[in-house]
Amino acid sequence: MNNCTKFGLAALLVAASAAAPVQAETAAPLELVGYVKLEKVTTDPSGERRVEWVEPQVVVPGDKLIFGTQFTNRSQAPIESFVVSNPVPPSVSVAQIDPAVLVSVDGGKTWAKLADLVIVEADGQRRAALPGDVTNIRWVLPAIAPGESGRLEFPVTVR
Repeated sequence: MNNCTKFGLAALLVAASAAAPVQAETAAPLELVGYVKLEKVTTDPSGERRVEWVEPQVVVPGDKLIFGTQFTNRSQAPIESFVVSNPVPPSVSVAQIDPAVLVSVDGGKTWAKLADLVIVEADGQRRAALPGDVTNIRWVLPAIAPGESGRLEFPVTVR
């Protein structure tokens, strides 16, 4: 594995788990665990295409990944108005976005649904923001019940 691939994979793993260490160190009632999964496509002997999501060892441009955060409320009380924000590393491009999720295309300065964001090009031309323009993703969870678990995920493609 070359140094570029090693560095790229390490950066992806750090970015995907950015929220988890703070929560884990403070023994917060909400456990957060970040993860990255690589799409592995195989064809079985009958010709049927199978898709598996595996731990990435090496990633190359064009690979499809899932960045995710697993959450669990370990307390006996609901957690209200919880916000999870994830940066999108520059080494990947967001493949698709849930229309209800808040995103940023300016490094987290402003947030809105993708359909409501505009990109101003260097020449001053304006265009609708696209999934590949997304720099940050944010989920707002109104409440997480005691014992409730879930996953927040977004697909990306390695640049």
